[in-house]
Amino acid sequence: MGGGVSEVPGSGALSGGGGTEVAERGEKLSEGIGSEVGGSVGAVLRSSLKSALAAMLLLSLGCTDAPTSDAGLPVDDLGPELAGAVALIPTSPEVAAVCASEVTSTACTTRDAADLVARCRARLSARGIACATTADCLVTYRPSRPVACRAGATYPDRASCAEAVEDDCAFYRSCLDAAHPCGVDGYALAFGERLCNAFIARREEFSPAGQAWLRGVRTCLQRSLVPLVGASALSCEALIDAAYASHAGCYTAPGNSVCTLPPADLGALTRVLAPWLRDPRALRQIGEVLRSCSDAGPS
Repeated sequence: MGGGVSEVPGSGALSGGGGTEVAERGEKLSEGIGSEVGGSVGAVLRSSLKSALAAMLLLSLGCTDAPTSDAGLPVDDLGPELAGAVALIPTSPEVAAVCASEVTSTACTTRDAADLVARCRARLSARGIACATTADCLVTYRPSRPVACRAGATYPDRASCAEAVEDDCAFYRSCLDAAHPCGVDGYALAFGERLCNAFIARREEFSPAGQAWLRGVRTCLQRSLVPLVGASALSCEALIDAAYASHAGCYTAPGNSVCTLPPADLGALTRVLAPWLRDPRALRQIGEVLRSCSDAGPS
């Protein structure tokens, strides 16, 4: 960042001389979509969602410097024996690529988790990637799963991809990208995996209600992608379109809808989503969510 850069109050975004123009563009688009959805939604809900949209645009069109939260626990703090599964969440796409086998595996004991961490750190060291502490490269996550823990690869083979594992991110790399290898710029790795990991790593920025919503959306999105794993002759562009088509439905699913989240969670949502909102498909998705919330009416 150069001189003359200032923080946009309340947004966590940094903008230079074009900040006013960006704000105006965000406000115009939020007003346009707000008029589209009509007056059936309550004033508070409509105002919150329009403000969230404006914030999204400010963050995505400006230069972002959003706060982060390391919500993971050091391996030593997990206890001698885990009562359930633990997953490793990479802090960057580079770590995810180098430690692909470790971050797409499940540990069931502290020893399992420590072994995965040690293997990942050895791989990173061999590539010259330094981690002053493990938390610089990996955070731990205790997923909410209704089944007994099974250690090893979360998706050991293609057949296992027929059912998305609840509250996990490995599906994108182990199943979707394996079936349709679009690489680091494709939907699976550039959007699905990265955003899934980001929402887990920064989950403490959300209220308990927001975290419950994230868990539900995480599983819903991956379940909606299961049919694409078996699809043949699917181009990378077609994959992006098909995947985006499922987003609004998962975000506003009955019983787990973004429309009912408190304003603070909408703010946290915009901060995490910001880097991905340059894509016009993401803006169309926001419009679909707004219309869905309008149709549902005030909560």
